[in-house]
Parts: sequence; C-alpha cells; structure tokens
Amino acid sequence: MEGLLTRREAIDFLEIPEKDFDNYFQKSGEIKGAKINNRWYFEKKHLEEWNALRKDKTVFLSLEEYEKCFEFAIKMAYASKASHGTGIRGVRSEVQVADDFILGILAEHGVKKFLENKFGIIIKLDMEIHPDYITPQDFDGICENGEFRKVKLGVAIKSSKMKSCYNVIPEIEYENDDRKSDVYIFVRVGLPSDHLFRILRDHSFFKKVKEDLDKSEVFRKIDELKEIPVWICGFSYYNELEKVTEIPGQTFEKGYRYVKTVRDMHNFDDDWKKLINRL
Repeated sequence: MEGLLTRREAIDFLEIPEKDFDNYFQKSGEIKGAKINNRWYFEKKHLEEWNALRKDKTVFLSLEEYEKCFEFAIKMAYASKASHGTGIRGVRSEVQVADDFILGILAEHGVKKFLENKFGIIIKLDMEIHPDYITPQDFDGICENGEFRKVKLGVAIKSSKMKSCYNVIPEIEYENDDRKSDVYIFVRVGLPSDHLFRILRDHSFFKKVKEDLDKSEVFRKIDELKEIPVWICGFSYYNELEKVTEIPGQTFEKGYRYVKTVRDMHNFDDDWKKLINRL
C-alpha cells in the first residue's frame, strides 16, 4: 500500500523509542493510524508533518546550560530551612530533591531559548531562590524596547519525560487564585536518568568505575552528556483544560486533575505569535 507504513516501519522512520511511539499513538493521539485488515498502518505524509513539527519545536541545551540549571537545582534542594533527609526510607534526600527540580528548570530554560531563537523574544525567568514560598508564574518579565517589563499573563511551564502525553495540573495550581495561571506550557525533556553520573564520568572519583564498565560487554557504559533536547509540545489557555479523574494508564486516586493532551494543544507558529502579542 503506497504511502502507508507498518507500525515497525513508522517507528524506524521517526527514529524514536518504541514506547514513546505507542504513547503518542495510543494515549495522546498526536500520531494517527488506520486499521486495515486488523493491522495498523500510518500515512507517511502525516508522519513527516508530525516529525517536522517536533523538530521545529525542539531546542537543545548545551552542557554549560545544563550545568547552570543543575547548580540552581542544588541551591533549591538546600534552600529549605529543614533538611530533606539523608536517604532514609520515606524521606527524600537532597540529591532526589535536586533531581526533581532539574527537569522543570531545564524546561524553563528550553522555552526561553525557543522563544528567543524562533521569534526573537527575550523572556526573563525568576532565578532567585525563595525558601519560604513557591513562585506560581515562570515568566518574570519580557524585553521590550531594550528594557524588561512585567508580562500581562501568568505563564506556568510544566515539564515531563519524553514519553508523557498529557499536561497534568493539580487542583491547587488551577483553582487557587494565588497559584493558577492564564497559560500552561507543556514541555518534554530528554534528560537521561543517569545524567549526574554522565557529567562525573571523567572525575577521578568515577575513573575506575568508568574504566571497568568500558571494558565489559555485560554492563552499559556511562555515556558522555553533550546536550539536552527540550521539546516544546504546545500550550493551553486556562479555560481549555479538562477536569478528569483519570487519563490512559493513570487513575488519580486522591481526586481529580486538570489535563490537556498534546494533540489538542496550540503549537503552530501562528499560535505562538498570538500568545506573544498578549504577553
């Protein structure tokens, strides 16, 4: 069938992990398929359009930019007056807390870089440490005529791993007047789970470990960390999110959340230009 690819062919064509492809197809519906004779096929033209949009909305943070973000994450982890713990069961250590923060910080810097590279818009992020409260909005200012001014809309940047398909907003961040935003941007961050080991791979402390792993065919090697892909998947306005008790593969046991699938987000250039004009 001319112009149609099988599932395996589509995965190879897009060069993305199999799990990610299945999620984008089955959960978010951003990749569309057609079932013919009990077998799924994918139109090559649609895959090309989807892939072009993905590449156009992806920026890459350098190792230096990553290190800047990680330094900030460490400061955040140690900003609390009380210790987060020392790894005892049930208590999150500072390393774990910093690892939680880093994904969101990378997403913020990715959006900033995307807006500047794509549209020439310079956004100011809040890079101050606030031990006693959470900053609800991620855009602290926008450059206009060479000077920064306050933005007119509250913007929240939400990060997740590459396989995720929904922007999930807790009720407190949607219903609380002090926490809710006018716009929710969703970002997929391709941060390896062993990122900390990768930046320490050449440190004297890790030298012996790295040498042993490099010699072995059984163990994975500690790869070099060169850059971090940040995929800006789109945004939703406040009233566009849906109140649900579950999404595919996840039930919200303690209530409900406000969500939006990547398929239904605004993500074309005209969408971003309209949002920028409102900032």
